[in-house]
Amino acid sequence: MGTPEFFWELECKRIALEFVPPEKRVVSITPVKVPTDDGGTVPSDSREEFTTAKDLADFKTALADGTLKPADAAKATATHTAARVVVNQASLTRAEGQLPEETPGEFAEYHKGALAYKTKHYAEALAAWKGILAKPAAERKYRSTWAAYMLGRCLLDDHKFAQAVDYFKQTRELAKDGFVDSLGLAAESYGWEGRCELDIGHSEASARLYLTQLASGDPSAVGSLKWFIPDWGLTVKDSEDAKPGVNTEQPSDTADNDKEPVASVPRGPKAMLAAAQSPLLRRLVSAHILATTRCMYIAALSPEDSTTPQKKWLAALDQAGVKDTPDAEYIGWVAYSTGKYSDAKRWLAKSTCTSAAALWLQAKLALRDGKTADATKLLSQALRAFPMPHAVLENSVLDDRYSAPAQIASGELGILHLAQADFIQALDAFIASGFWADAAYVAERCLTKAELLEYTRKQQFADVSSKTPSKAESTGWNTMNNEYFHYAISPLRFRDLVGRRMVREDDYQTAREFFTPEKIKILDEYSAALTKGMDASKTKNEQARALFHAACIARFYGMELMGTEIGPDNSINEGAFNEGDLAMARLNGKEPAIEDDDHAGEYSNTNKLIDYALPVTRKEKDRLKATKLVVERRFHYRLVAAGLAWKAAALLPNNSEEAADVLNTAGKWLKVKHEKQADRFYDAIESRCPATDIGKQVVAKRWFIDTKGPWSNEESEQESRYRPPQ
Repeated sequence: MGTPEFFWELECKRIALEFVPPEKRVVSITPVKVPTDDGGTVPSDSREEFTTAKDLADFKTALADGTLKPADAAKATATHTAARVVVNQASLTRAEGQLPEETPGEFAEYHKGALAYKTKHYAEALAAWKGILAKPAAERKYRSTWAAYMLGRCLLDDHKFAQAVDYFKQTRELAKDGFVDSLGLAAESYGWEGRCELDIGHSEASARLYLTQLASGDPSAVGSLKWFIPDWGLTVKDSEDAKPGVNTEQPSDTADNDKEPVASVPRGPKAMLAAAQSPLLRRLVSAHILATTRCMYIAALSPEDSTTPQKKWLAALDQAGVKDTPDAEYIGWVAYSTGKYSDAKRWLAKSTCTSAAALWLQAKLALRDGKTADATKLLSQALRAFPMPHAVLENSVLDDRYSAPAQIASGELGILHLAQADFIQALDAFIASGFWADAAYVAERCLTKAELLEYTRKQQFADVSSKTPSKAESTGWNTMNNEYFHYAISPLRFRDLVGRRMVREDDYQTAREFFTPEKIKILDEYSAALTKGMDASKTKNEQARALFHAACIARFYGMELMGTEIGPDNSINEGAFNEGDLAMARLNGKEPAIEDDDHAGEYSNTNKLIDYALPVTRKEKDRLKATKLVVERRFHYRLVAAGLAWKAAALLPNNSEEAADVLNTAGKWLKVKHEKQADRFYDAIESRCPATDIGKQVVAKRWFIDTKGPWSNEESEQESRYRPPQ
């Protein structure tokens, strides 16, 4: 088992859990419609529109609570609204008109500063906002935080970073003291203060502020935190820009807050050594190396190269003389990823050994030492130690292309359980991780029939006959009852797998319990046809007709009724791709032969020996033998169908059109994928039905024909009667 995939975003969020601020972030959630060039409108969540809405709401509240006492409240509201429009319409270089004469006070003074800022008259803006903060506390209840925040922004733009830091801190102090913070500027100030500290050169202080910004719920901090990662001198360059905040008074497309910080990306050995000496920065650097290792390999160097980021970083840590450090297990993972297992153990020993990452690394190292049981126990503990709640993964980098760390760990736990023949536990872990193919393998091949039925019935599935699926049916389920595992498997899908296995074991009554009503109709018709076909009280012709009907159902609905979820039938992809037969590969230790004519040239490793990292147990092999299909070949139901057709033909007299029809139809089912088996049907037509119309054409062509006979024509006409709705 190799190094798991780490994700920069998730690791930043994990570290940020230690920096949760008391301030609450306010998100723009008031969409408005703005005009387009063609005369229409489009939805917009413009920050400017959001600011306007809060400005007007604050003014209304100030009138209501008596903070403002104008002679004419309606007129005051109108002039305040008009002033906000002037501010919004101002460009970077000129104002569209003058501010109206507003009610004297903090709101009017703030608008003066905002208009000056928008038109780049920064001295006037500073004077207006400082004037607000100079007022008695009772006269600046609503615009103190706004003024302090914008003073910080204005000074940041002027590269007066130390002064800007003071105002960002003051913004939070004012909010803490009860001054109104309707825009959530106290929380937003962390990112901008982090930007200032970065420009000053205070890397660790800046990193703390960005992590606090991230902990407040602002995802832009993930990109900002990459400024602290040394440049390793590789060809890969991170493309994410640091965008630490949003300019309150300017639309984002005209703001200049996307410029790179004055401080450049740290470079060279000195930067690495400086990062190694900082407890916080080395946590970030270690996480970043683990999260970007693969792309660095692909773009630049091999993992064996002495100049890889991993080895450079390990050397820098040794040079810094690091003894004890938070997240030492992550440095252990860096060592593990380069094959330095003794160094991985050394760094792991410096950790608390209680985090998910530490327990997972312990499990990996135990497995390398051949201690499978210990590895299983440790990995189980790791899964319970993952700190990330379900919500952390939402709106993150993870999507269908990636697997969450806990998902991978759960999958690996399933492998360890399987290696010890703990089949129920393996199924639990695979289901919890959402690894459907692995779960299907265990359910189809490793559990006894009794175990599978007991397991399935214990899951408390919703009634599949209900028209509206329950929440569990539509969202999936898992047996570990952990919110982190959101890659759940649909109960409906699992039930269907169980039903198909019951059909393969000829237990049609039990299969009905797990199929949908549509499938039950097909199954009942198939079962009834088989019963009639074996009923000696019926005439041979009636028996043959029933068996041929069952054969047609098996041929055209076999995947739905009895196909294996994984190999050999691969119902998992509706049979579109041949993904081998894992059960037979694990049973025999060889890749099974590929028998499809149209794929024969693609697979050169047929019957190649397989060396499994974890040996297949004798108990697993016994289960595989017990669940082996009667015909262990791809599209095995076609051979089942052909076998039923053979029995039907055997009941019919020689040289009857019905016998020729049955044999010709079944031969056509086999001729593409199973030519050798099809030969038997051709020989039977040649020897038993040469005088029939079909027989004559078959013999003349020396192969099967497309012409339908009496029974095959009837089957075609009634096929739609038991075809499930698409």
